[in-house]
Formats: sequence, C-alpha cells, structure tokens
Amino acid sequence: MSNGNGAAGPRPDSDDEAALLRPLAFAEGEGLPFALWVVLARALSDHPWTAQDVSVFRDRSGELLVETPTPEGVAYRLRARAARLSGERRTQRAITSALLAEVPLDGDGGHRDWPAAAPYIIDHLAAHAAAAGALDEMLEDAEYLVHAAPRGLLRALNIPGASQGTVRRSIYRASVHVHAAASLPERREILAVDAARHGETDLARELSRGRPWRPRWATGTMVHPALRLTRTGLGVDAAACTVIEGRPHAVTGCYDGNVRVWDLVDGTERLVITEDDGVYALDCVEIAGRPHVVTGTCSGSLRVWDLVTGAERFALGGHKGWIRAVGCTVIDGRPHAVTAGEDCLVRVWDLADGSERARMPGHTEEVRAVAFAEVAGRPVAVTGGDDTMVRLWDLEDGVERAVLAGHVSAVQSVACTVIDGIPHAVTGSGGDPAARVWCLTDGSQRAVLGGHTSWTAAVSCFELDGIPHVLTAGGDCAVHVWDLTENTERAVLTGHHGYVDVLAGTEIDGRPYAVSGGHSAPPRVWDLGDAALPTGRGGHTGTVQAVDAVEIDGRPHVVTAGDTTVRVWDLADGTERSTLPHGHRVEALACTTVHNSPYAAVGGCCGVTRVWDLATGTGLRDLPGPDRRVEAVAWADVNGLPHVVTSDQDRTVRVWHPDEDVEHPLHSDRTRSAVRAMEPVTVDGRPHLLTGSDDATLRLWRLTERGRRVTATFHTGHHWIRALAGTVLEGRPHALTLGGNDTAVHVWDLTDGTLRSTLGGHRSGVLAVACTTRNDRTDAITVDGSGTVHVWDLQPARLREKVTLPTRAQCVTAVGPCLIIGMGDDVVVLDRNR
Repeated sequence: MSNGNGAAGPRPDSDDEAALLRPLAFAEGEGLPFALWVVLARALSDHPWTAQDVSVFRDRSGELLVETPTPEGVAYRLRARAARLSGERRTQRAITSALLAEVPLDGDGGHRDWPAAAPYIIDHLAAHAAAAGALDEMLEDAEYLVHAAPRGLLRALNIPGASQGTVRRSIYRASVHVHAAASLPERREILAVDAARHGETDLARELSRGRPWRPRWATGTMVHPALRLTRTGLGVDAAACTVIEGRPHAVTGCYDGNVRVWDLVDGTERLVITEDDGVYALDCVEIAGRPHVVTGTCSGSLRVWDLVTGAERFALGGHKGWIRAVGCTVIDGRPHAVTAGEDCLVRVWDLADGSERARMPGHTEEVRAVAFAEVAGRPVAVTGGDDTMVRLWDLEDGVERAVLAGHVSAVQSVACTVIDGIPHAVTGSGGDPAARVWCLTDGSQRAVLGGHTSWTAAVSCFELDGIPHVLTAGGDCAVHVWDLTENTERAVLTGHHGYVDVLAGTEIDGRPYAVSGGHSAPPRVWDLGDAALPTGRGGHTGTVQAVDAVEIDGRPHVVTAGDTTVRVWDLADGTERSTLPHGHRVEALACTTVHNSPYAAVGGCCGVTRVWDLATGTGLRDLPGPDRRVEAVAWADVNGLPHVVTSDQDRTVRVWHPDEDVEHPLHSDRTRSAVRAMEPVTVDGRPHLLTGSDDATLRLWRLTERGRRVTATFHTGHHWIRALAGTVLEGRPHALTLGGNDTAVHVWDLTDGTLRSTLGGHRSGVLAVACTTRNDRTDAITVDGSGTVHVWDLQPARLREKVTLPTRAQCVTAVGPCLIIGMGDDVVVLDRNR
C-alpha cells in the first residue's frame, strides 16, 4: 500500500487489493456483511480468499471503508462510491449466483430455504439480479416472492430499462403497497389471490401450501400489468411530476394541507411541505436550474417552494377565494405560472422575480383548469370552468383569442397536444361521460371520446411511439387510454377504489408514465408503454355488491351483482355462463329454486326488483316499487312456495308471488325505519322472515297467516344493522348481526332473544357475514374493512383461522367447502386446503 502524491489515505497498489475491494464497489444499502464480503471476493476473483485474508486487508485499509453497525453485525462499503465499469452485467451475474449459493436448501424437496437466508440477501438480491438481467429468473421461485424485502424487490422491478410486462411482475405489483406491512403468511395469501386474479392458478396453489385456504379462481378486472406502484394513505387533490437530482418524482397536494414529494420508482417519500390550508392545485417548474412547485390552496394562498430543500421561495398574492388551477410554462425564456380559481380571473406570474405579468378577465364563473399550447407561433393558455366555456388566451399580450362552446356542464380539466401537426385541446366535464377534442386553430370540435360510464373529471396528454394519446378519468374509477389519431380507446387501467379526478404525466427512461388518483383514491403509478398488454380474467366493472349461489343444470354456480349487471359463473372453474343486464346499479341479490328452476331476485337504485330465470338467462318480470332504492331482497316461504320479499327506501316490506304477473304485492307492511338486511329462518318449525333495520332492531315476520305479522322484536344495541345471517345452533334458530362500523358480530338466540356470544377482534368495521354448516359444525364467515376474512366455529364462538385479501371485500357467502367473496370489482373463490 502507498499514499502516492499526497492522497488522503491508502489506496490499493496490487491486483489482490483491488480484488478485495471490488465486492464493496457493488454493495447495496449499508454495505456487505463480513461473511458475504469474503464469499463475493472469492466469486469475483476466482481466488480462495480466507476470512483471515479479508480481515487483515480490512484492518490495513480502514480509511477506504465505511463501517455501519446493523442488527446483523457490521456492514462494509467503499467510502467513495466507485464507478461501475464495463462488464458490470457479467459481474452482477456472478454476484447473484454466489448469493444464491449461500441460500441453504431445505431437507425435503431441495428448494431454497429463504427464511434461513442472510438478511442482506433478502434485502438486496433483487437489485443484483436486476442489474444482471436475471430478475425474471428469480421471480420463477414462488417462495422468493414471499420472502424478498418488498421495498428492495419493488425498486428492482421498476428499474428504468428493465424488462417489463411479465405476469409475475404484475402479480407482485398488484398489491405491493400492502406487502411491506404484511406478515409472511399474510403476504403469501395476498400473492396467492393476486396470482388467481391473473389466471395463474398453479402459482396460487403453490403459494397457498400450508395455509388453511387457497384460491380456486378469481376475476382480474382490477389488476393491470401497467401498474408500477400504489401509494397508500390519504387521497390526492392535485399532482404533477418532475425530476429531482436525476430521479423522477411526483408532487401531490391534499386537502390536509400537505404537499408530498415521492419517488416514482419505489414510492419512498422524500419531502413533506405543509401549507396553511388544503392544496387543490399545483404544478412543477424549473427556476434557476432547480426544481420548484407552485401551490394553490382553498384559502387563496399561492406559494413557490424549492423541492430540494423544501424552503419557500416566495408567495404570490392577489387571488380571492379558492385556487382551482395552477399551470407552469416558459414565456420569453422565463418560467411563468398561470393561476385561476373562484374569483374567475386568470393571472400570469413571472416566477423569476414573483411579479404579476397579466390579469385576464373573461370567465363568468369559477375557473377549474389550465393547459398550454402554441397556436400560430404564439404561446397560449387554454382554460375551462364552471361557465362551461373553454377559452384561449395569448400569453404574450394577455388577450383572449377564442371561446370554444359545446359543453353543457362545468369544464373540469384541460390538456393540450399536437395531432397531425395541428394544436388541439382535450377537455373533460363534470356532467358529461365523454371527453371532447378541439382543434385550436379554428375552434372546431374534432371528436367526442365516450367510453366512460360516469362523468369525466381529468385528462392528460402524452405520446406513445410518436402517436398522440390522452388519458381520461372520472366517476367510473378507471383511467381510459385513447389514441387521438384514430379517436379509439386503447386500454382501461383499473384498480382504483374511488373517483379519479387527478392525472399527471412524465417520462422515465424514454417511456411515458402517469400518476392517477383522487380525493378518495390513493395515487397509482402506471407505465403507459404497457397499457395495451392483456389483463387478467374479466368480470364486473363496478363494485360487487352481493354474492349468492344456486344449482343450474345440476352444477353449482356463483351469482354476483355489481355495476349494472348480474353475472353467473360456474363454481368449478369460473367460466362465465351469462351476463344479465339490470339497467341500473345493482345493490341487492337473492337466489333460490322455484319449480326446479334457478331464480334470482335483483334490486338496486331504480326502485324495481327484477326476477330472472338463471337457466335461460331471461327476465321473468319486474316487481314495481316506489321509484326509490331497493335496500334488500330475499326469498321467503309462503305456504310452501318461495316468494320474493323486497325492502325499499320508503321503509316498506313487500311480499310478491313469483309466478303471478301482478302489479300489487301479496303483503305490504310499512316499517318504522328502513330494512337493510333480510334472511329466511325457521322458528318453532314454521317459516319466518328475519329483518334488520336502521333502528338497530331485529324483527321476526310470520308471512303465512293473517293478522299481526311481526311476532318478535330484538333490540341489538348496534347503531344500525348493516347485515345479518341466520343459522341453527344446538337445534335452536340463531341470527348473526353486524351494524354500522362495529368491529364485533353479535350472535342471538331467536327462541328467547338472548345474546349468545360476540365475535370480536376485527381490525376494522365488519362489512359482511355468512354461515355454513359442514360435518355437523357450523362456521361463521366475517369480512372486515381491512380485507381480512375471519372463520369462526360458532359452537364455542372461537376464531378458527383468518385469510388476508389484497384489498377490502364487501360481501361473502359459502357453498360447501368454498367461500365466494366480492372484493372490490372482483370475485374471489377460496377452497379449503386439505
């Protein structure tokens, strides 16, 4: 070793010393533990270094190293990060192979025993494998998916330039936002369900080894291979993208007054800026070579923040009331912001010195959106607002150049692009399910993009393979991708659980990316280059509100209700037998067999209950209500024949004969409060109907005789009854009730009205309950808002097992050994593992 030419410390002067330092040049995180330093030194030099050799070298070269204490011991890395030269891919492959060889094999099947692997391998093997081009090989090991550190694996999956679009990458990304907080058994169950949602049932079975339940099949409406990550926590009300210190970042604003800056590759939070009120508009800009964000709040404050330090650069004054729109652009070579909002004025600010450049009146109501284009060689701002007008402003002289009329409701969003060499704007309206495309040279409407099923609140333009595209989003909780040269829908990006009214775009490694979210929809990051890839098994395009089962042609089938349809699935393999259109949002469903034919009664927001013959897929009749929402439907025995029972928002319970095409029900009873749940039960050997109401009361109804039909009432103590289930315990009829946001389910003996037991311990409010009896044992199935399914042995009121789902579920039923679950827009069928 020598100091040579006054260098600060020793440096290697031999090939041996360089070989011992080389592993540290590739160390990830805090560095290599000593044992793996020795392993990699051997692997990269083909020399049998001993631990003593490395120890002596470490003691002699301490000034070159950084030693960091960790829970597993000291980690080592180079003090100065060395440049990784040519041949890195080959070196990383050697490192990957050497680290894999350090993972012991189990004693049974010769599989890698990942729980016994060194923490460095669990945390950082993915980074080495990605750099080696071997990550997809690693993902073929199902156990590695379970045990790899989620943050490290996600960063490796999302490295720009890495191979994209493989199914296993998509499976892992689908719920990566919950993997980090999940235990290993929970992560295993989540991955298994996500594998089933992608149609990978063999992988789902492999992941479920040792767990009490395994997915049989699932729909995959809510998963898409373009998804890169999901940020959990609060929703967003504004978003923009920028580059900070060479890495792509998103900047999001929220009603809580916080502006969050986070890495688009792995979702880590870099910075939080706190405003004095809710942030509903922002945009990013470069000022003096540094990234900044301009924020507007609902109280009218407008500020410019440095995104590296989080310091406020200056405040811009002048707006009165809510600031709804902020956009940044360059005019005459200087950064500018254009802002607008509740005061109906459009203002232009010079961000180099904070001065107001122009004030442009013209809108007659609140302004909600701004975008930029170049028309006839001059920079223009395009604005839209509550006056339904789209206006063009010359940014050099502040003059209004054109008004585009055609929307019939408030213009919520504007984006600009160039189509066939001509500047265009795309606008979205809060009262219109279609976005509109406008030519900015002559003001004509070029196209209407009508693929949404609800209002359109956000638009964002981008280029893909040199072709202009636009993203549109809104009330249907999905992001639609459109080719603007042909005005055709290219893809639909699903998975949000709330309205999407925020979109922002950027590029990462030359590929277009988008951030989408909303006030009740945590942001998601999409690689738009993968937007057109095939998705998982199709199904409902809205929340599955109810599930039931019935036998059709001698085979058990699942019947699900959601969006505006009822769908019938073969329980064995998930083949969709039919889709039955209801015409309005479906919220209630019940199935039975009448005269050996499978029937379904379906109700929803239209106030009409429709009866379907599920064997033929034909609607038999409509049972008219008061033109208000049908809260619940059931089939109840009346004189030996199943009858339809409906509960409407007008607090009336009606009993209908299934065969007679009549306008009036057999019985009609007004209740004190709306009935939310109904279940047929047998009490004292006679058929009854059990109802649960907003007044937290259970009522037993006798439907066969004249006179008083409500024979018993039970006050449950819930705030209100959300759902119920009936069963028999020890030969006595019982009911299970859940209410409001309660985290416990009550079990009631219907013979004497006593509370038998309480099923508690749920992490959040219980949303659904069902019962099943097998082998002389009665189980209760409960689903809470955390996405956890609980299975209870009702006899001793004991929790038997839990199953963790990728996301929140809202309904459940049981058929023999299977559980059928409505999870968001998807249907999941679980089998008990033998």
